[in-house]
Amino acid sequence: MAKLAKRTRKFVKNKLDDTLRQRRVLRKKSKYVRERLDKQAKRGDARQRRGDAGDGQDEDEDSEDRDGDDDDDDERGAADDASGRARGSAPMSVEDFLSGGFKDVVDGDDEEDDDDDDDEDALDDLDVSDDEGAHIQDLARLKEKDPEFFRYLQENDRDLLDFGQEAPEDEAPEMDEDAGEEESAVQSVTPEMLAAWQSSLLKHNSLRALRRLLLAFRSAVHADDEDRDWAYRVDDSAVFSKLLITTLKYTPAVLQHHVPYRRVDGRFRVQTHGKKWSALVRPIRSYFKSVLHLLATLPMDDMVYVTLTESAKMIPYVHHDRRMMREYIRALLTHWTSGSDRVRLAAFSCIHVCTASAIDEEMIDYCLKSTYHAFVSASRITAPHTLELLSLMKNTAAGLFLVHADAGYQQAFGFIRQLAISLRTCLKTKTKESYQQVLNWPYVHCLDFWSLVLARACTAEAESGEPSTLRPLVYPLVQVALGAARLIPLSRYYPLRLHILRALLRIVQHCGVYVPLAPLVLEVFDAPEFQRKAKGATLRPLDLDTTIRAPTAYVRTRVYADQLADEYTHVLLEFLALQARSIALPELVLPLVVQLRRLLKGSPNPRLAESLRPLLDKMQANAQWIETRRRGVEFAPRDHAAALAFLDSENAEAPLQAALRLANKVRTQRRRLLEQTAHVVTEDE
Repeated sequence: MAKLAKRTRKFVKNKLDDTLRQRRVLRKKSKYVRERLDKQAKRGDARQRRGDAGDGQDEDEDSEDRDGDDDDDDERGAADDASGRARGSAPMSVEDFLSGGFKDVVDGDDEEDDDDDDDEDALDDLDVSDDEGAHIQDLARLKEKDPEFFRYLQENDRDLLDFGQEAPEDEAPEMDEDAGEEESAVQSVTPEMLAAWQSSLLKHNSLRALRRLLLAFRSAVHADDEDRDWAYRVDDSAVFSKLLITTLKYTPAVLQHHVPYRRVDGRFRVQTHGKKWSALVRPIRSYFKSVLHLLATLPMDDMVYVTLTESAKMIPYVHHDRRMMREYIRALLTHWTSGSDRVRLAAFSCIHVCTASAIDEEMIDYCLKSTYHAFVSASRITAPHTLELLSLMKNTAAGLFLVHADAGYQQAFGFIRQLAISLRTCLKTKTKESYQQVLNWPYVHCLDFWSLVLARACTAEAESGEPSTLRPLVYPLVQVALGAARLIPLSRYYPLRLHILRALLRIVQHCGVYVPLAPLVLEVFDAPEFQRKAKGATLRPLDLDTTIRAPTAYVRTRVYADQLADEYTHVLLEFLALQARSIALPELVLPLVVQLRRLLKGSPNPRLAESLRPLLDKMQANAQWIETRRRGVEFAPRDHAAALAFLDSENAEAPLQAALRLANKVRTQRRRLLEQTAHVVTEDE
């Protein structure tokens, strides 16, 4: 397809509809005009005027663009009245006008527009293919609605109907000098050119400079696309970097000057009615398309970070465009699930802005669903090097479901229901495939994620004093988690139970509910690993943080049993420390103390005894501490509010709480020592 001149594209975009409308008017008035011309012919020069008009019809477009011969003053004077009524432009005869002379009128109007109009018209040229498609559609509608006028165009202005069709270069009509300049060789972006654009943007907020900057930006971003011809090229890497930074930083500032936005109830409001906004729609779309391509191709985290942070400032101008927002969110999720921590945080910051400023529930649901699905996909691979990434994703995405409470509840309810359906199917069918739907890392991470979401919702509820919309989901999530923990009571799956217990501990701590976790721990202590003599092995300890099923070689080995004893004892200590200030603690720990003593008598595992005996002592001490303080209470057990407020004014630390604080300190020091040892071993290797 032959490349179209700027002048032609501008005419089709801005003047074609008006021209067609004026032609219809002129066709109706042509009878009156011709009668007037006949009267002028009687004065003696009509024959020469008709001859000149016929010659004008046979001239090419270049001769039509010129004003005409200087000696045709009489003709211009006679036609001035007729053409002036139609367009108020330069004099010409009706035949000249109907033969294509309106193009001169359009050129004259373009030259007389002020600078702002020129800038806005030029900004519409960023996407030529859209203009061509719209022109073809307009002609098709014209053919259906007004076939007579369409035939008139075929007979008198065939070049207008053939606009945008393929033609050999030697047969293409010649354009004026301005169009020739636009068709010249591709310009190379230089530092001086960039400096001039920056000056125009800073001093005058020039839309023309912005248009040229965006054209250069698009050319630089799509430099690898050799199938298209771009207006500019970038030959220097330093100029390329400076061009990217200039475009990313200057574009939001210029748009804020011409089309300012404001925030109302957390959502952006932009004045979308006006000439400037109509001229800026295409540049904004072009900017975001280039940014999307840039995010997909940039190899450097620093440039990706700058692109993400600066593109967030443009969200107010595109948040109403569903298609563009979906593409933008997909690109953001790609960087949220990969890259450096700084890039992931910047990407999620943009996702948060998109979600908070979404125009309707459909867009909010898309943001929440896409974020959750991206997290689930990333959680399929759980390894030491991905734990920090998954932890960051959980902590960031959890807050997203609290931005819009109602939409967050609907999505959370649906996803927790999916977890429950998978568990129910597994319990009913008991097939290998159904077990695989539950006994996997994504399922465990989803339980942990929703426990984090509900914990944050209940924490916000406690701080604000207003009931949380998500609190009703605590009970179904706890039931699903307990069912998954007891699904397979085999020692190989005790690491999976450990992960689920930690998620439930978070709910107990932040949601203010009681979940019976002690039976799940006692079942582990009653397993063959602790009630039978363990096998000796030279295996390395398992990394329980990245394990949900122990290898067969570890079953009933001493190293595996010792790890389970340490971890489950600590989980039990955490659970009891959360109940350490409860007025019912003595009654709560009594059956637990009896059961633990029985297990210790029959267990040959020394590590289990070493871990549980100090815990038993702390449990008894804490029970006595509670009994001493509740002797002076004056309320009955049925006074629930008073029972919950028991020891609220007590500043002393309970024995179990002190034991947990010291245990956490020891575990932190041990973990730090192991990390240092692993680092030294890696360097030696």
